[in-house]
Amino acid sequence: MDARLMSLPDFTQIYLFIGACLALVSIPGPAVAFIVARGVSEGTKAAVRTAAGIALGNLCQALATAFGLAALLVSYPSVYLWLKYAGASYLIYLGLRSFFAKANSRASTDNERNSPSFRQGTLVGLLNPKVALFLLAFLPQFTNSENGELWLQLLYLGFGFVFIGWLGDSTWALFAGLASARLQRNNDLSWGRYAAGIVYFAVGITTAIWSR
Repeated sequence: MDARLMSLPDFTQIYLFIGACLALVSIPGPAVAFIVARGVSEGTKAAVRTAAGIALGNLCQALATAFGLAALLVSYPSVYLWLKYAGASYLIYLGLRSFFAKANSRASTDNERNSPSFRQGTLVGLLNPKVALFLLAFLPQFTNSENGELWLQLLYLGFGFVFIGWLGDSTWALFAGLASARLQRNNDLSWGRYAAGIVYFAVGITTAIWSR
């Protein structure tokens, strides 16, 4: 096999990349708000599944970046806008559904084998074109044409970014689960459900009106 295909970014770039990723993960964003809201309203398992789903969505975005598909969002703004508003609409829908959900839905949702948490997290990750644009601008900063094929370096870096992000999101999920357990002991689950609805709705509205 061609040695160039096995090349990785050099160690200095890798260290800088990891540091930059950790700095980014430490700043909560819309995905973290979504995960925490899910955890507070439905428990640890739902939050962890949501974090895993978002990671899968982000992984698809990283693959799109490595193979040049993310550049289409720059070339075709209408595609970007369609994805942006589709994602915002989905979040608003989840917020409204949370408001009208039955008060006892947490137990059935948390224990249900085919919980929608993973699927919903994946859709939230996929329908956020800002992730692809961010990766398109961020990942190439840590590549070097002398270290091998550019697309393969982008692929490695994309996997690393998604993995570090997943670790951060999962940590937030666990903390949200602790908050949910506290609410459960206080028999105050309805508060968590309404708070989650507000967060979903707010993130959706913010996504819709936030400029590129």
